[in-house]
Amino acid sequence: MITDRKLSNVVGEYDSVEAPDHDKSSSCCTTSGSEPMSRCRILKNLFVLSFCYCLFYTGFWALTNLQSTMNAVAGMGPDSQAVIYGFSMLSSLFLPELVIDRFGCKTVLITSTVLCLPYIVANVHLRWDSLLAGSALFGLASGPFNAALTVYIDEIALRFERTVSGNVEFIMSCFFGFYTFFMENTQVWGNTVSSLVLKPETKLPGNISLPEKCGAVFEPETNGTNANLIPPSDEERFMLIGIFVGMGVLALILFVLFLDPLKNDVKRDGCKAIAGRFVVSLKHYKTPHQLLLIPITILIGIESALYSNEFTENIKILEEIDDGISGLPWNGNFATVPFHWRRGVNLTPALR
Repeated sequence: MITDRKLSNVVGEYDSVEAPDHDKSSSCCTTSGSEPMSRCRILKNLFVLSFCYCLFYTGFWALTNLQSTMNAVAGMGPDSQAVIYGFSMLSSLFLPELVIDRFGCKTVLITSTVLCLPYIVANVHLRWDSLLAGSALFGLASGPFNAALTVYIDEIALRFERTVSGNVEFIMSCFFGFYTFFMENTQVWGNTVSSLVLKPETKLPGNISLPEKCGAVFEPETNGTNANLIPPSDEERFMLIGIFVGMGVLALILFVLFLDPLKNDVKRDGCKAIAGRFVVSLKHYKTPHQLLLIPITILIGIESALYSNEFTENIKILEEIDDGISGLPWNGNFATVPFHWRRGVNLTPALR
């Protein structure tokens, strides 16, 4: 999952670098004629952009890790994830250059955030129509959102480079590294919130006999000790989704109030670049480097599906803390569904 997002940054950065090879009037952001920005203003925009991403995507990635457990009814959770990534592939291919050329990076970021919020809200009441509609909106908005975010960071890095003596590659690496710090924090804080809200109340006895079946031979129907598979109460669900929606609304407000628009990133001729972008993308698959990347992306997709569905569904309760902090919730690597850390119960994590 995390690597997926890193790859999207690389793709976005590639697009911004390759733009000069096409008609310059259709590029999303160029430094020619750009409005001067002070160093403090550039760094402020970088912080606002990164922090808002962390606020909003904390809820999304936490809910992604919970789809195979909290929303396992009739396969709604995993199916909604399939819809998100299906629409995201289409939007990433056709929409970014069109919408960024027409409206600018800041407007795209704000609008995409608004379109993504219904998916988080749809997790309150499980309904096929609302959940799948929210997933489709999220997928359509995610392509332009990630592209606008990457283009914005790329542009302010180029502007910052003109105020210092460092080379542009080093500055761009620092800027994207700063953003990646906040991106990685979405998993930490998202799953911490999930653990605190959804911590199970059921306690296990000290002696438990379980079949020694884990890993590839794990049988989920025999996993009777896994309290994570019990759906959360309505109160817990409302609280969890309410927290994530509140964080998303706060990110939206910060985008509107504190993120500076790039004065030169609004064009009116984006439509003519769509066909060319599609053809260039197809031609790029002839290059050996791109062909070598394809197996890696396929592996990442398989790993993401395994981790966000099978792994999080089948992790077992471990051991109880009996030192007066019984019931303290933890997450395995801060990226799995909530479970109790229990002393005196020797169980093996069950991975299918």
